Amino acid sequence: MKGDLDKRQSEVIAAMRFPLMVLLLFAHVLPMMSVPIEMNFSEMNIYHLFSEGISHNLSRIRNPLFFLFSGFFFFRKQEKWSADFYQLQLKKRVMSLLFPYFIWNILMIVAIYIKNYLLVSFFSMPPGEELLNIENNSWYILFWHTPVNYPLWFLRDLICMSVLTPLFYLFFRYLKVYGLLILVTLYLSGRETHMAGLSMSAFMFFGAGAYMGIYKKNILEFCSKYRYPAAVTAILALCCATMCNGREWHIYIVRVYVLSGIVTAFNLMDWLINKETWKNLFCNLSATVFFIYAAHEIYIINWTKGFFSRTPLADSGGGLLLSYLLIPFITLAVCLGLYFLLNRIAPRTLALLVGGRVQTQMAGSGR
Repeated sequence: MKGDLDKRQSEVIAAMRFPLMVLLLFAHVLPMMSVPIEMNFSEMNIYHLFSEGISHNLSRIRNPLFFLFSGFFFFRKQEKWSADFYQLQLKKRVMSLLFPYFIWNILMIVAIYIKNYLLVSFFSMPPGEELLNIENNSWYILFWHTPVNYPLWFLRDLICMSVLTPLFYLFFRYLKVYGLLILVTLYLSGRETHMAGLSMSAFMFFGAGAYMGIYKKNILEFCSKYRYPAAVTAILALCCATMCNGREWHIYIVRVYVLSGIVTAFNLMDWLINKETWKNLFCNLSATVFFIYAAHEIYIINWTKGFFSRTPLADSGGGLLLSYLLIPFITLAVCLGLYFLLNRIAPRTLALLVGGRVQTQMAGSGR
């Protein structure tokens, strides 16, 4: 019975990765600054309602869930804490986290130099802001404080959490579930550390996953117990967060949504993959998730946004909404095309770029 629950849990987690990456692409269509929603039915406000609702609210569960997966899989097979176990886990993460982190940041810098060289040499255009940013900032800024391939901040935080796992173990070893309640309280307070690599979201959700892994809890079984109150809370909090977008109380409401939304996301995927078609599709595409995450910001999504901004669609709310819906899927198609091309012609290079995740994710296992 326990084996069946654990297998189902692994299937659900594997299936969740790809839809979460699609949410990340939607999040990166919009600037980081939120736009307040107005109480009218103008075409532009309807565009803002949908785009802000998805990018700055609905998609907020993506990084917390990935942190939770990582914390859980770090401790899942741990029977007894030891220096050997810690060293083995860190050694694995040098390949799966540290190497890809530096490789993709370097690739971003190379791409910026190539682009600007071509613009200057062939079009006599001045260097872009991104090149000036590289030349005017220290390596610490570019590779750590604000990664030049910006979405890699998540990987940076994950590296820090992995190094700090002995503290997580001791924290939950002595405080048990009370330690988890402390993290939830701090998270709901809206506090942030403002230190690179040590975000509150990382502590909260990597910690929650670590707690589940240390005490061998089944996440799916836990979420199933609270599926109805969590679903109602998630829907109400999501609606309230969207309407409070860009306002003072937004951070508190959206964090309530994230906690209840995570529980609801597990339950929804558990229901959805009852159909083998969805399960096979999402579990197989899970292998592509890391590549999409690391590659999409290397001009793919920004050039796609730039293209649509120069079309007549940018002149109306309806056109902007259509562009908003198309950009993530065009970006996704390009990334998938590159992934499968690399997998065909240079599988070892691809494996290095994604930290060896090609086969493990195809099999639906964790990091």
